[in-house]
Amino acid sequence: MEVNGILTYDGCNFLRQRLVLSMLTGKPVRIRNIRAKDAQPGLREYEVSLIRLLDCLSNGSHIEVNISGTSVLFKPGVLLGGILEHSCPNQRGIGYFLEPLFMLAPFCKNSLDITLKGVTNNKIDPSVDMIRYSLMPVMKKFLVTDEGLNLKMTRRGLPPGGGGVVQFTCPVRRTLRAFQWEDSGKVQRIRGVVFTSRVAPTVANRILEAAKGEFLNFLTDVYFTIDNAKGSSPGYGLCASAETNKGSHLSAEAMSDARGEETPEDKLPEDVGREAAWRLLEEVYRGGCVDSTSQPLVLLFMVLAPTDVSKIVLGPLTPYSMHFLRHLRDFFQTKFKIDEHQESSLVGEDDEEEEGPRTGASKLKLTCVGSGYTNISKGQV
Repeated sequence: MEVNGILTYDGCNFLRQRLVLSMLTGKPVRIRNIRAKDAQPGLREYEVSLIRLLDCLSNGSHIEVNISGTSVLFKPGVLLGGILEHSCPNQRGIGYFLEPLFMLAPFCKNSLDITLKGVTNNKIDPSVDMIRYSLMPVMKKFLVTDEGLNLKMTRRGLPPGGGGVVQFTCPVRRTLRAFQWEDSGKVQRIRGVVFTSRVAPTVANRILEAAKGEFLNFLTDVYFTIDNAKGSSPGYGLCASAETNKGSHLSAEAMSDARGEETPEDKLPEDVGREAAWRLLEEVYRGGCVDSTSQPLVLLFMVLAPTDVSKIVLGPLTPYSMHFLRHLRDFFQTKFKIDEHQESSLVGEDDEEEEGPRTGASKLKLTCVGSGYTNISKGQV
């Protein structure tokens, strides 16, 4: 809904989507009734931290928050980028802040070099490992070259203590390019990382063996690295990525319960390994050229591409992606054409075409005409 030239929304859901699209389009946005009926109404600490981060990332942004914190008016400024440092509250992971940065960083005036401190792995947000396996390949595809694009984890930090340190650098671009990405290929190898913190070294091997036991039923090219960190809080987990012969990456992860969480029973390392494996196999079943985590980023870049036709094949859309499509329509007036796409099975070590019925979830082919977005702050490509 638009009131006096200001896009107006109710509720705290999809706050990041609205703020990011406001920054890119320059359209002010008002968000009302943020947990208005909650026992603790208003913005949470991590949401305030995100708004502060966007303010530091830009110049000239104007932010108004009412006394109760239940209403925010955000008038975006110009994206600057540069060298920044930000401490993220431990209630949410660093991934909560990294996802908006991936959407905004290529369109800053200066190359972004930011250091984020906080929780690198939790059960709510995509971990830094997940973002490296999932979002980084998508960024490289759109930026053409990966020169200056890097995501480095200096120190791992698990909840509730946090203490992780991550550095993200990204070059700027004047324009993106239209693309057709319709063939996801077949899975040819699985890679990943097993991480532990302040637990016995044998835990990592137990996770690894349990996960490989599931994957080896389908593929033989399975390899994991082990990261035994010395963080402030104990925990362990696994992040795995399936790579196809067409350059697609499908990722999933699982980790142990944080210290202090009230759970019916503690997860054994074997349970975590199998859970991560099953989640990755579910992503392979869903299929598509990118996984569920990368869907919003791809959809945004399709809209920001030049005024030409872009196409991509995705698995079933997540609820988050569905709402993102609605917000793209509100801010850019861009609509997608969505058709059903027929595709063969993704899993297989050879390229032989198998006759028979299609396997896996129904795939969707999304088509749109780019808005011709240009980074006016960037003088040249």
